[in-house]
Amino acid sequence: MPSFSLPGTSIGTEEAERYLAARDRGVGRGRAQRELEALGVGGEYGRRLEKMLAIAVSRAKALWVEEPASEFTGLAWIAALTGLSERPLWSLNRLSLERGCNCLCFCRATILRFTFRSASTRGSHNRGSPAR
Repeated sequence: MPSFSLPGTSIGTEEAERYLAARDRGVGRGRAQRELEALGVGGEYGRRLEKMLAIAVSRAKALWVEEPASEFTGLAWIAALTGLSERPLWSLNRLSLERGCNCLCFCRATILRFTFRSASTRGSHNRGSPAR
């Protein structure tokens, strides 16, 4: 996944991160969204980004319950989890892939966990049938 691409959006990762960081600092939605509107997205786009971030964080919290305390939310929780305050959406997506899951930030797919099998392990390709 390239660092500039954000699944499920019409804008880049950096633009979304700047908007969400501004909102996290208490900047009003209208002011924070000016850059997004210059890119041609609608007036409700910022609210949509905020909702998508909340969904991504709740999915990550469900996957990694042993991770940062639940009193953190949004970008603060991602920074506590990844150790990075810069590029939070990219860093959470990258960590998700490293831990064997699909990207969580703004991905339309439900959570998928990837399993790794050695060449000697045999299993059915049919999801409905059990492995032998």
